[in-house]
Amino acid sequence: MAPVRLRRILVANRGEIARRIVRGAHDMGLEAVAVYTSEDSAAPYVGEADLALHLPGRTLAETYLNPGALVDLARQAEADALHPGYGFLSENPILPEACAAAGITWVGPTPASMRVMGHKVRAKETVAAAGVPVLPSVAVAGAIVAEDVERSAADMGFPLLVKASAGGGGRGMRLVPRAGVLLEAVAAAQREASAAFGSDEVYLERYLVSPRHVEVQIVGDATGCVLHLFDRECSVQRRHQKIVEEAPAALVVMATRERMWHAAVAAARAVDYQGVGTVEFLVDGDDYFFLEMNTRLQVEHGVTELVTGLDLVGLQLVVATGAPLPFAQEDVAVSGHAIEARLCAERPREEYRPTPGTVTHVEWPHGAGLRTDAAIESGSTVSPSFDSLVAKVMAHGAERHTAIARLSRALRALEVDGLETNRALLGAILDDPVFVDGDAGIDYLDQRDDLRQAMLGDAARHRHAAAAAFALLHRRAGESLVALPAAGWRNVGMAHHVDVFSDERGVLTLRSGGPDDAVAVLVGGEWEGVGTARVTAGATDHVVDLTSEGARRRYRVRMTAQRADVNGPEGQSSFARRSEDDVDERGGMAGECRAPLPGAIAKVLVAVGDAVGEGAGLVVLEAMKMEHTLRSGGTGVVGQVLCAPGDQVDVGDILVVVEPT
Repeated sequence: MAPVRLRRILVANRGEIARRIVRGAHDMGLEAVAVYTSEDSAAPYVGEADLALHLPGRTLAETYLNPGALVDLARQAEADALHPGYGFLSENPILPEACAAAGITWVGPTPASMRVMGHKVRAKETVAAAGVPVLPSVAVAGAIVAEDVERSAADMGFPLLVKASAGGGGRGMRLVPRAGVLLEAVAAAQREASAAFGSDEVYLERYLVSPRHVEVQIVGDATGCVLHLFDRECSVQRRHQKIVEEAPAALVVMATRERMWHAAVAAARAVDYQGVGTVEFLVDGDDYFFLEMNTRLQVEHGVTELVTGLDLVGLQLVVATGAPLPFAQEDVAVSGHAIEARLCAERPREEYRPTPGTVTHVEWPHGAGLRTDAAIESGSTVSPSFDSLVAKVMAHGAERHTAIARLSRALRALEVDGLETNRALLGAILDDPVFVDGDAGIDYLDQRDDLRQAMLGDAARHRHAAAAAFALLHRRAGESLVALPAAGWRNVGMAHHVDVFSDERGVLTLRSGGPDDAVAVLVGGEWEGVGTARVTAGATDHVVDLTSEGARRRYRVRMTAQRADVNGPEGQSSFARRSEDDVDERGGMAGECRAPLPGAIAKVLVAVGDAVGEGAGLVVLEAMKMEHTLRSGGTGVVGQVLCAPGDQVDVGDILVVVEPT
């Protein structure tokens, strides 16, 4: 059969992956059609497509998770093919079946392959029959029969993992260290799996304490040819979701890697796989075990593209037409090393709480070996309705240490104002000797609270605040004079002025100006000099060359009436501008548990009259596709419970009141 000729592709996704597919279609000389909801109407991918169509509806079920609506828009756009991206319906066989019924080419594997590999229990049985090593497991669906579950768990032994049979991404997953918490962990995993994937089936699996997570990229065509495109290391994870990925998996011995390549090809052939996919393994010493197969493009596909020079989106489009792969296994080679960091709108030190908001300014890093796949640009809004991923920052180098160093530098250089991200955590990982030496297993972050708490040191924080104070001093000088000297280097000299800034670590009081043109910070009741500076004003920011303790550093400061954002060699700081008499408020009144972001109440953990300690769980909130346990800020007695399971809540809503004791 002759290959299908494509002209126009509908992209059934959003965010950074929609932008990537639009770019991939354009690189192939094809037109791209975007779909969007009201929340995404101003998203960058919408304007970059050749045509954009609105998805009516308010909920995910009505929009990005609605196969009928997506196929209807593909028909309306006269699209030849539909690309699902990742997440949403990318692994749901209902969508390719709807495409087939409408005569639209599906960019992905067959529904039959998806059904087998999308059900984790059936997938393990299938690959085991093909000779691929698997871990022992048992499925649980529907109402929990305590005796059966406890007996199965005892047979496998603790610790064990509860995982959703459908879906992935760490949702519907719970670690069970001992028998006493088994039943609640299964129930919680079922709730999360049902909400995320429409199925409450989970399975118990033997848990390897600190394995590596390694995956093999494969691609197959309609002729039955299946090739591997080498491997990736994905062990650095938070809440079972990857945040740092590398290619190749150079930290695993070559003999084990080669066996995994062959096992991945065998697993794909077992389901007659066509398209791009990923077979994931857990590596424990020299042993490896099948974890799952993702029947779609992976989030981390970019690092494989950087080391192989292949365009995986382009390969998807080629294979979807029915054409054979344009190369053989011996033609695929790896050059150098690539590493990716997932930049997410979240606060790691608060159990990775999502931090949606509006981005006032973005500038992505650029330079040799760097690539950024981003969902946002200046002015974008990160919605609480979707995943918290906002960008993937990648670096390529001749060897691993160069790639790590380049990515670390790139993370310090990127500028994102108005949105709190996990950048400090990512930077701390890349600079951590354990990671650099290649000793990080999948439990790495669980053991490293110091990395989750990472932030600028006091000296760097003071320099950033001083740069903001110098920029304000420069602005005041300009506003107070009828005429200024010509633009360029200039010292700023005027009477002392006191500025008060605050961030999540507290209040900083700075004194600037005066005859010595210096800035000092108030520490422990004493003024400590930070440095002197020369300032120039740009169109959107101030450039501050700050000299502190004999060393000069350049900072860029962007200011509004309420805040100052500072970028420099150490990274970025964001300060609220305050008056000296402002109260230090960081949330609701003591004793109140408020919703930190919009979501649905999954479970209420306390009742009126319960005694609770500091840090005790009060409410489980489901938001941005994850469950978040909200905890008591102190010791007390529950006085009011103002929510119930299923309630939709908004930011700031009072959920529980704890009367302090």
